[in-house]
Amino acid sequence: MTNLLSSDIIVVGAGTAGSYFAWQMGKAGYRVLMLEAKKLDSLGKHIEIFHMDKLRFDEFGIPHPTPEELIHTEEVGYNWSPDLKVRQPVRYTIYVMYMPAFIQRMQSYARAAGATILENAVVEDVILENGKLVGVTGKQGAETFEARARLVVDASGMAAAVRSRLPAEFGVENTRVPPEDCFFVCLEFRENIPAGMPTGSNSYMFHKAFWNKSYGEGAILGIGQPHSFDYAWDKHRAWREEYFGDPGRVVKTRQGVVPYHRPPFSLVGDGFLVIGDAANQNKPFSGEGVTSGFTACRIASEVAIAALQKGDLSRSALWTYNLRYFRGQGAKFAGGLAQLPVAAELTRPDVNYLFRHNLIFSSPNFEQLNWEYEMNLGGRKLVRIGAGLLFGVLSGQFRWNSLKKFLAASGKSGRLKAHYLNYPQSPDAFPAWAEEARRLWEE
Repeated sequence: MTNLLSSDIIVVGAGTAGSYFAWQMGKAGYRVLMLEAKKLDSLGKHIEIFHMDKLRFDEFGIPHPTPEELIHTEEVGYNWSPDLKVRQPVRYTIYVMYMPAFIQRMQSYARAAGATILENAVVEDVILENGKLVGVTGKQGAETFEARARLVVDASGMAAAVRSRLPAEFGVENTRVPPEDCFFVCLEFRENIPAGMPTGSNSYMFHKAFWNKSYGEGAILGIGQPHSFDYAWDKHRAWREEYFGDPGRVVKTRQGVVPYHRPPFSLVGDGFLVIGDAANQNKPFSGEGVTSGFTACRIASEVAIAALQKGDLSRSALWTYNLRYFRGQGAKFAGGLAQLPVAAELTRPDVNYLFRHNLIFSSPNFEQLNWEYEMNLGGRKLVRIGAGLLFGVLSGQFRWNSLKKFLAASGKSGRLKAHYLNYPQSPDAFPAWAEEARRLWEE
């Protein structure tokens, strides 16, 4: 027997993005059904501790964390050069938080607004009628279900449980992020840290690694690397042994995956929206996706409410979500993502030189990244950086090949951002825009 479920909105995924969206839609008076593939009390435990910008709580109307969630408050973090001779302070307040408790709080807001959450509800297929998405089917334990709604929202994380099942002709890319475009994040939780070790929040950009606060006086030694968990753990061990040896003792490890891949060119279809990691909406400079997902959720919820009020959930009616997202945060992230390959290829001497001379890797630039999600390198600042890089090449402190790649990446970044800022006003102009975007990404 199949359980028949109906609602105004189906949200697939009850993590941070899905819960925030469901909360907003519930407050607007709509019936929301949330389908979560995992047990609710397991969500967030794969990473356990995460950082979240303090200022974003007010921005998104979320009450600040309580001691159950809040582990530490960090007012200043530090970015280190590879030779550890330069430490750039980043004055930007973050909360060190317990992720399972935060997710549960977001779910409680959704429930209080009227949302229903079903755990262990695994989506297995989509229901399309006359080209419109009208629901999903799946299993909850041994029972099957068929859930129908006016709007289906994919917030299922990298699984992209709905998006990946849509047919090509639906108009939304349906491929999942390939492993080569993922970062595999590996964390060691350590206690009994000896004197003389780092304290607070510390980033080692060349290694894509960090030493941050954990519970009490403990520390988290983490790294993000491509390819696989095995590769990332090997890099983690090499970085940790080179810089710190084997400090304290390991009490547990955690690991997870984040996408480092451009979002689908369209986030909407007839009766459909995609948000959060299912849409690859994480920050290109850090991999963190909670607050950047909230930006998309807020836009998507406003657009969805307007469409529901008009009784029109067509692709055209939902198109404003595409327009507002890609002309804002999406354009910034596209520009940043285009520059990542060059940053990853810089040698230790290259990065040490940039730190020593406050070129690109400077405190103001790091702080601006956090505040505005991009570095403003226009005008005199760009001239200064160009002169500094040229001096580095002439003095043998910075590779000529790195300078060429930097200039090429900067050009590509600028072209991509400009193209996204010119995102088409309607679906009619989308095919030509998407073709040009694909060409720019492949340059």
